[in-house]
Amino acid sequence: MLEKFTQKAIDIVQNAQIQAGNFGSDKVYSEHILLALVLNGKAVEAKLMGAERINPDDLIKAINKKIFVKQKPKKREYISFSASAKSILEKSVEIAKEYNNALIMPAHIALAIFFSKNSGAYEVLKEFDIDEEKIVNNLVRLIEKNSAKRYYQHPEKAEPELFEKKNIDTLLANEQSVANLLKTAQSKLTARGYEILGTEQIIQSILDTEGAEITAILEKYGVSKETFNKELENFADRNEEYGERQIIFTPNAFRAMLSSLDTAREMGSVEIRPEHIVLGILKAKTGIAYRIFEKLAGENLNFEEKILNDINSSSSNIPETLAILRFAKTEAANFNKKTLGTEMILLGILNEQPSVAYNVLKKLGITLKDARKEVENLVGYSVEENSTGFEYSARAKRMLDIAYEAAKRHGKLKIAAEHLLYAITKQPDCLAMKVLEALGTDVLEIKQGILAELSS
Repeated sequence: MLEKFTQKAIDIVQNAQIQAGNFGSDKVYSEHILLALVLNGKAVEAKLMGAERINPDDLIKAINKKIFVKQKPKKREYISFSASAKSILEKSVEIAKEYNNALIMPAHIALAIFFSKNSGAYEVLKEFDIDEEKIVNNLVRLIEKNSAKRYYQHPEKAEPELFEKKNIDTLLANEQSVANLLKTAQSKLTARGYEILGTEQIIQSILDTEGAEITAILEKYGVSKETFNKELENFADRNEEYGERQIIFTPNAFRAMLSSLDTAREMGSVEIRPEHIVLGILKAKTGIAYRIFEKLAGENLNFEEKILNDINSSSSNIPETLAILRFAKTEAANFNKKTLGTEMILLGILNEQPSVAYNVLKKLGITLKDARKEVENLVGYSVEENSTGFEYSARAKRMLDIAYEAAKRHGKLKIAAEHLLYAITKQPDCLAMKVLEALGTDVLEIKQGILAELSS
C-alpha cells in the first residue's frame, strides 16, 4: 500500500510505529497515527489540525487512557497495524483517488481521521478544543491544490529546442546497416515505377531480410512478406506518403526514419536496426506501411508495446538505458508528470544497479531517496496534463543525443548509464545537475568519478 505514499507520508507512518513501540503496544493503532501527525508540528497538516494548541503530553495521556498497556517500550523495527490503523490508511488512499491525486500525502491521512468517526484517533481528537469544520475545509483545500484541476508546466519543456533538427545526412552518417537496407529498398522502386522512397519499400526490404529477428516477430502478428505485399497491391496511389513536395524520402518515410533514430537511442543502441525502423513507423502512425500494419495486426491492442516486449524478451537482460528510462517514467507518474525531464532520468540512473554511473553517485554519497526529495523540491506533485502520454523535455532529448554520441565515439555498441550521467554534466543548467549540486557534488567530481570507475 505504501508504494504510493510520499516520503513525508511514509515518515508519519513510520513514526506511528515508533510511538506504538514507545507505548509498549503490540500493534499500531489509529491513535498512534494521530500522535505522529501532531508531533510533526512544523508540517502544514499539523498546523491545519491546530496541533499547536494540543499539548503532546496531554495527547499522550489521553491516548494512554484509551490504550492501556503494561509492557515495556518495544524497540523492534516493525510493529503490525491494527484494523483501525489500516482503516485510516486505506481511507487516505480513497480520499486521494476521490481528489484525483496520484500520491498520498500527510493531508490525506489527517483528513481520513476526521472521516473515520468510529476510530480511537477521532474520539481522542474530539477531547481537545478544535474547530472540526474549519480544519476539514482547510485540509480539503490543501488537497485540491494537488488535484488534476491544477496543471503544471515542466521547466525544461518550456525551453526552446536546444539543438538543430536532424537531417537525413546526419541520420545515415556511419549507419552502414541502414544504408544497405535503404539500398535494397530503392531497388523496389523501379518495379513500382516510383522515384521517391516510402515506408512501404523500407518494410518490404526488412521482410526480405532472411533470419532477421524483427521479421519473425512481425510474422507472429500476421505481417509476413506475402501478406504485406498482398495488401500493398490495394494501394493504387501514394497519397498516404507525401504531400506537395517530393524528396528522396516521402515526408512520412522521413518522419518514420527520424523516429527510428529516437527509438534506437531510447533502447540504448548506437546503431539503427530494422526493429527500430518498424517501431519508428508505428510511433509515427502515418504512411502506407502503417496502414498495412493496422490492417494485418489491427486486432492486437498496443501493437507497438507488444513488438517492443517481444524484442526485449529475446535478450537475457533489458538494455541498461531502456531500464533507466522505464524507471524514469514510473517516477514521473508518481510525481503526476507526463514530461520526462533530466531529473527523472537521473532517478532512473540511481535505480539501475549495479552500473558505473550508480557506483559513481554512490561514492559521492548520493542516494535515490535523497535525490527524490530534491526532485520533489524542484517539480512538486501538482498534475501535468498530457493526453498523448510521456514526452521528453528539450534537455532530456539533448541528453540522449549527447549519450549516443559519447557511446559511439568510444566504439560502444550500447548506450550505458555512464554515458547518460556524462550527458548530464554537459548541460550544467539542467534540472538533474541542479539536483546533484543540491546534494553536494559538481560537474568535475562526477566526470572524475566516471573516469576512475571505468579505470578500475
